[in-house]
Formats: sequence, structure tokens, C-alpha cells
Amino acid sequence: MKATQSIIIFLFFFNQIFAQEYTISGNAGTYTGDTLKMYVYSDYVTKTKKLISKTYVEENGDFSFPLSETKTKKAFIDLDVFIGNIIIEPNKNLKIVLPKKTVRSEYDRMNPYFKPFKFYIRVLNDEKNITLAIKHFNKLFKNSLKIIFKDKKHINPGLVEKEIIKINDSTSYIKDPFFINFKKYKFLYLRHITYYKNKKAIVRKNFSKDKFIPQNPAYNEFLTEKFGTFVFETNGDTLYHFLSADYGWRAYMNFLSKNEIYKNKKFREYFLLLNLYKKFYKDNTFQKNIIKLLHSAEKEDISKLSRTIINNFLDKSGRLILGNPVSNFSLFDSEDEKITLSDFQDKFVYLSFYNKDSYACQKDIEILNQLFEKKKDMLEIITIFADKNTNYIKELKKEGKYNWTILQCSESDKVLKNYKVVSFPTYYLIHPNGTLLLLPAPGPAEDFEAKYFKIYQEWKRKKIREESNQSNY
Repeated sequence: MKATQSIIIFLFFFNQIFAQEYTISGNAGTYTGDTLKMYVYSDYVTKTKKLISKTYVEENGDFSFPLSETKTKKAFIDLDVFIGNIIIEPNKNLKIVLPKKTVRSEYDRMNPYFKPFKFYIRVLNDEKNITLAIKHFNKLFKNSLKIIFKDKKHINPGLVEKEIIKINDSTSYIKDPFFINFKKYKFLYLRHITYYKNKKAIVRKNFSKDKFIPQNPAYNEFLTEKFGTFVFETNGDTLYHFLSADYGWRAYMNFLSKNEIYKNKKFREYFLLLNLYKKFYKDNTFQKNIIKLLHSAEKEDISKLSRTIINNFLDKSGRLILGNPVSNFSLFDSEDEKITLSDFQDKFVYLSFYNKDSYACQKDIEILNQLFEKKKDMLEIITIFADKNTNYIKELKKEGKYNWTILQCSESDKVLKNYKVVSFPTYYLIHPNGTLLLLPAPGPAEDFEAKYFKIYQEWKRKKIREESNQSNY
């Protein structure tokens, strides 16, 4: 055992010493003075961004991302309006071209549905780079889809295979395993949406028996889009029973391992987590049960990737669930006093997130004022302004008509992430016990007052009954 541990330690330090650093560089004068950041997905289930490199753009426009990744993988550079995709290949120094810098308009900045334009970055110094190969492949793939689906009433399997051969021949000059696997799962995707419909056979032949490659985008795209509910589709009765009874992670693993489809332990864990993630956002019936299941999995012998997925899953999904405790926060008010959410324990809290440039917020704050005057003895109102201008809430207070708790945070404050605020205004109702009661809550111009009054009355009656029962003992 000691000899094995010594070998592992030696190999780790050997890889650290001899891992070569390489670069992705270029010249982009319009980004002068900016810091550019490059990310990968730490996992493809939750698609959580992981920063792997950053670079400062010099006065002459030069930039260089230092990299030490040891595996070929898809990365992306966040350019705000654009997302530039690139396949990083270990020990390959690539020269790239970035689009002219474009600043997001005020409308797009306030639009919660804004999506950056995604593209594959142009590489200048390597004609056989995988980024270019995938860009070329996607163009051919798109054209083949038009040909195959020209007659929408009848799909010809022979035509599908003919198009696959044509695309494969046109991209056969790239021998890298990453690209070969990318093509394999894109072709499998094409076969499945046309004529190869047997899901069990697809999973058994192409996932459970084949190499587990969770960092390949085509591999994950196919699983996510077409098999995100497969485990529940085929084992629903048992799994729903497990969830309802709060069975632990080991029970799921033991049950699934009896099926030849799930013999590969790493795939079994990954596929179940993918299906749980889809189930979590598709149906809120079992959200609490899924969170408990994830916590039980943390105590088991699971792969490093599964642990990463679970951590990202809990971080992304576990904070805002009806009935769960909400995240505490401490922010400054107009008099520079630090106010903490926990200061309002034992009270209902109507929490809102505003931005001063939002017309909807400007309208709602007047109605919110009326609500405060009517309900100030029954309801605590907290409004958080997310804005660069830290003096704005002081200006509001000077007007003298907004007397509830108004706080300030930056546009990048973690409180926005914790409460998943993507648009303004956003409202929540928090129970006196500190748990989330309404997600999202109606705005003051909607039916919030009536809904809250009903909740308050029920809570008051319950409290009176409890006090009455205690007095009888």
C-alpha cells in the first residue's frame, strides 16, 4: 500500500514539474486596458463556469492567455456581447483574432433575456486546429439537416447515412480523439432524431460500454437534450418511491447497478445526477427530497467529477427552494449603517431588488410606499438597490417619503447571485422563521396584498392555537 501511495505522489509531482505552459494570444486594440477572462465548464450538467486564465490587454493591443490544461477541452472567452468559443489543445500555442469590442446597450443591460452571440474564434497559425474543424463540421452538419428534412413527411435512413459519410470524409484530416468523439456523438444525435429511436439500445451501446468522456460537448449535448429524463422514464415507479421515502444515495446506486445499462460506475453516477438536475427544474414536487439525496451522496465514495457536480448543483439550486432557509446578507443603508436580514427574525419580510434605471421599479416604489403605510405594523419591507451610484438611496431618503428599509449593493454583489436576481424588480416573501415563502412573490401592483393578508391571517390563527395549547398544560 505504501509503495502504491509513493508512486501516486511521485507521478503527481512529476506531472506538476513537467506540465508545459502554453498560450493563446493575439492583438485586439479595441480591448486595450481590459482584462479578458477565459473559462471552461467545471461540469456539463450544471454548466458552472470555471476561470482557467486571464490576460491584460496591453496599450499596443497585445494579449496572451497562459494555460496549463493537460486535456483537450472546449473553453470560452467572455466578451460581454460576444462569447468566443475555442478548443484548447495542450501544449499548442495558438494565435487568435477577436471581434471588435462592442458595448452592451442600456436596453440589453437591463434585459434579463439578453443572450450574447456565440461564435467559434478564428485561429491564425494552425490550419488543422480543432476549433476550425468543429466550425467547419457544424456548417456541413447544418446543411445536411436541411437536405435530410427537406421532405418532412418521410425521413430516408439511407440519405441520413449518405450525409454522415459526406461530412465525415470532409473532416477526416483531423485525427485528434476529441474531434473524432465529437463527430461520433453528433452523428448519433442525427441518427436518433431521424430513425434510430431505441433509447435503451443507444445508452447501452454508446454510453455504458464506451469510454466515459464528460468533457466532450457533443457527448453532453446529446445526453442533456435527449436523455435528461431517461432514468425516470424507465425506472420511475422505483425512483419516485425512493425520493418520497428519502432513500440515500447508496440505494439508488445499488438499484441501478443491477441493470447492464448502468454497469459503468462513473457513468451511472453522472447520468443519475443529470436526470436529477433536469427533474429538479422541471418539477418542484421533489426538490427538497433531491437536495437531501445530494447531501447523502456527499458522504459516499463518489468520483471527483460527481462531487464537483453535486457542489455546483447545491450551490446553484439549493439556496432558493420554498420552505428552505434563505441566505442571510449584510448591506449598508442610506446612513451607512450595516443592516442584516437576520435582524428581522420573527417577522414577515417582503424583499425586493430594484435598479434605479428600471421604469417598472420607478412605478412600483410608489405603490410599495402605499403598501408600507398600510401594513407597516404587520410586514417588514426591505428594498435592495443594485446600482453603481451609491448615493442614490441617500437621495431617496432625502425626499422623506420612503421610510422602510432601503439598502444598497453593487451590480456584482453576491446577494444577487444568492437570490438569483436576473431582472428588476424581483420580489420574495420570507416567513418569520427565516424560510422562503413565495418564490417569486407578486409585485405590489399585482395581488400581493391580498395574498399576503391571507397568509398572515392563517399564521396568526396558528400561533393563537399553539399558545392556547401551551396554556392548557
